[in-house]
Amino acid sequence: MEASMKEHRGIVCSIQIKKNNEQAVSASADGSCIIWDLESFTRVMCLFESTLFKQVVYHPEESQLLTTGSNKIISYWVIFDEQAIRMLDGSDEGEINALAITKKGNYFVSGGENKVVKLWGYDEGINYYIGI
Repeated sequence: MEASMKEHRGIVCSIQIKKNNEQAVSASADGSCIIWDLESFTRVMCLFESTLFKQVVYHPEESQLLTTGSNKIISYWVIFDEQAIRMLDGSDEGEINALAITKKGNYFVSGGENKVVKLWGYDEGINYYIGI
């Protein structure tokens, strides 16, 4: 082990590493997502929301993040100013536990406790398909 980075106060549910391997983001049930510098092993910034975070993914351009959790909301974050810029109602019932985004970033998929998988348009924030 090269380093241990400890700042979350709850379980860590998701970790994503940037393409250049210089930063990572972790999502926790404590309501925080922390962006880490993997070279200095320090926190770069922290995002907070009133939810138990379940999943975090980088948009392929890596200037934005998608998060989701117990509040059933899918949030878009601009990394540079630590602000949520869009929130989508991701589910009528049950937490959203999983997110994945296409390589070009045009679409993303969500899934959760209600056993439903949804396909979304990234830019539009529109749910195009529901798979049961």
